[in-house]
Amino acid sequence: MKTICWPTDLPDSLLGDSKAAFFAWFKEGRPGYGGANARTLVVSAINARRLLRWLRDQAIEAFDQIRPLHLARYLQDSRAEKHVRARGIMTRFEIIDLAWTFRDKLARPLRFPPWGDMSLSVFCGMTGNASNVSRAGVGITPVIPRRDQERLFTHCEAQLANADQLLTMRDAGEIGASSEPMRDLRDACLYLLSISSGMRNEEVIGLNVGCGRTEVKDGLEYSWLASIEHKTRKGRVEYLVPSMALKVVSVLERYSQPLREALQAEIRDMEASISNAQPKERGVFMKRLMQARRDVNRLFLGIIMGKFNQISALSVVASRVAFRRLATRAGVAWGLSPHQCRRTYARMVVESQMGRQSLVFLKWQLKHSSISMTQLYASNPAQDPALYEDILAEYFDIKKDLLDRWSTSGTPLSGGAGRKIVEMRATAVSSRKRLVEHTAAQIHIRATGHGWCIAQESGCGGAGLYESVRCVDCKNGVIDNDFKEVWQGIYGQHKELLALDDLGPVANDRIRRDLALAAKVLADLGAQNDEAQHLAVGTEIGYERNT
Repeated sequence: MKTICWPTDLPDSLLGDSKAAFFAWFKEGRPGYGGANARTLVVSAINARRLLRWLRDQAIEAFDQIRPLHLARYLQDSRAEKHVRARGIMTRFEIIDLAWTFRDKLARPLRFPPWGDMSLSVFCGMTGNASNVSRAGVGITPVIPRRDQERLFTHCEAQLANADQLLTMRDAGEIGASSEPMRDLRDACLYLLSISSGMRNEEVIGLNVGCGRTEVKDGLEYSWLASIEHKTRKGRVEYLVPSMALKVVSVLERYSQPLREALQAEIRDMEASISNAQPKERGVFMKRLMQARRDVNRLFLGIIMGKFNQISALSVVASRVAFRRLATRAGVAWGLSPHQCRRTYARMVVESQMGRQSLVFLKWQLKHSSISMTQLYASNPAQDPALYEDILAEYFDIKKDLLDRWSTSGTPLSGGAGRKIVEMRATAVSSRKRLVEHTAAQIHIRATGHGWCIAQESGCGGAGLYESVRCVDCKNGVIDNDFKEVWQGIYGQHKELLALDDLGPVANDRIRRDLALAAKVLADLGAQNDEAQHLAVGTEIGYERNT
């Protein structure tokens, strides 16, 4: 999987300089960045084939023969293809960008900057700076839908609760070490660690025996998992996890024990016999010995069924198969894959911090009630900073999506700030996209459970969290269709209270006032029922509310 299959039908100079550019990228990296990893190189080489063959068909035999007209023409041809996005086009042109970046390594380099005074991303139709381009790649990864998350997590928790019984049956010889129940248990552990830590798939499947630890600071207990970060080559990093993750690790240590013992025995046998192996066999022995030594302490082990039934650590491809199998077992139709877990985790952290969703295990894990995200990151220098960067980028994306929806004509809004936003839609702006992005970078948005609060400094002091109707006319309150069902519930509960006959006139006046305010929200959101008609109640009461 880490072998580049180079095309054999390209001119020697074009192929040779392409290899030189890729090799420089691998060994040196782009300016300011580390070298590319093997997977990135293989994918980029595959994407480069199309453009290199197109250049060959234009009778171009070397990079120094390429002219701006060639690049402009290929860009036009690519845009004419169906279902090809700007990012897909950019991957095709990456070989040209590499050839220019490492032009001093090439025998016949480009003679001009291929993108003029712009960047590759802008040339291909992707606006923004490098960080936005990177974020665009992350944004393509979907977030696992909440209903599917619930079913997957519940299924995996049930597997974890049954782990002791399954492992006891295996130890008694009633089921095999690589049987289907044991494989399902391993799949469940893989998902639980992925979704509760924010680790990339390579870091999860790279966990070793003894990777978990706990510590107590200022009376708070923290749980950590250590792994090796490969993508940006930070080496050993630690991830904050809920205490449940340490239980998962202990289950995996017991699950992998007989496989690790068998692997240790295989290593001893190979070390004893390798000196007597024939020269042709010795290379195969050495390769297998190196792999076995690398995997001997891994938690995610399995048996590769085939000629030798070798024990090996779970691979990236095998992880994808495991996730699809897990989704089927859990009765989920969603196309589950490992890389979705990191972005889903980041989205859950942001939504929990914003108050959009109350996620108990995250509040426990991240100590939200007593420590800020900045303090949490500073508490352990061994953490992976890229995860926190992903969380911040996810927070920006959520705000940007909200602001874009609020500024779209026809989107119903209520609340004092919501009605002001509706009025402002009539104001012409040169670029709504730029306005949204700029505003998202400046504004704080948090959920109250019944709406959104955009107070930047002073506000109600949090009183609106407990008294929902305060947000109806508050200058910082925005209520959209995300909370329509909540307000229908508020309206229905007040109608039930109004039906009681033992509350007294003062309480009834308060109920009527709040009922009218709930109806006002529902009318703003387009409710076509008796809630909208109930607005007259507030006028009849004659109760003036001080906001």
